[in-house]
Amino acid sequence: MSITNGYASLADFKAFHSIDSTDATDDGVIESAVEAASRHFDDQTLRTFYARTETRYYSVPEGLELRVDDDLLSITTLTNGDGDTIASSEYYLLPRNDTPKYAIVLKQSATELWAPDTNGNTEYVISVLGSWGYASTRPDNVHWATLELAKAFYGRRTGQNMNMIARVTAAGVVLVPQGTPDWVVDVIAGYRRRT
Repeated sequence: MSITNGYASLADFKAFHSIDSTDATDDGVIESAVEAASRHFDDQTLRTFYARTETRYYSVPEGLELRVDDDLLSITTLTNGDGDTIASSEYYLLPRNDTPKYAIVLKQSATELWAPDTNGNTEYVISVLGSWGYASTRPDNVHWATLELAKAFYGRRTGQNMNMIARVTAAGVVLVPQGTPDWVVDVIAGYRRRT
C-alpha cells in the first residue's frame, strides 16, 4: 500500500517512533494507519490539507458575493450561468490577504453580473474550476498531530486504543482514539471548518 494525500510518510512515522524494522507487512500496517489518521483529520476538521483540482457548482447569489462551500485556494476558470467565462479582472476573492478563500465577489466595475442559464435556471449553474483545500501543503502541526493519531491507529492491531473518545471543544465535538494527547484534540479543533 502507498499513502495517498497523507499528512505524514512511512519514513516520518518510523523516525518519530524510532522503528528500525524493514518488515514489508509492518510497513503496510503503518501506511494504513497514516492514511487512516490523515482521513480522520479531514473528517473531523471538515477540510483537506492538500490541494486538489476540481469543478464545483453554485447557485446564482442575490448580490455580488458568491460564497463557496469548501476552502478555495485559487480559480482556474469561473463560468457564469449563461456560459460566459468571467475574467479574473472582474472579481476578487475573500479574504483578501489570507487563505483559504471563502467567497468570490464581483467588482462594482464588473461588466458581468451573476446570471442564470439560458433557460432561466438559477440553481447550480455557476461553475468554479480551481484548486481547493485549506493549503497546498499541510501545516506542521497537522503533520505532528497526524503522527500521534497514526500511532493510536497503529496500536489497534495489538488491541490498544480500540475506543473512540468524544471530546467537547469550542469548535464542537471531536472524536479521537482513546489515549490521544489533548494537544492533538486542540489542533483538530483549531482547524475545524465552521459550517
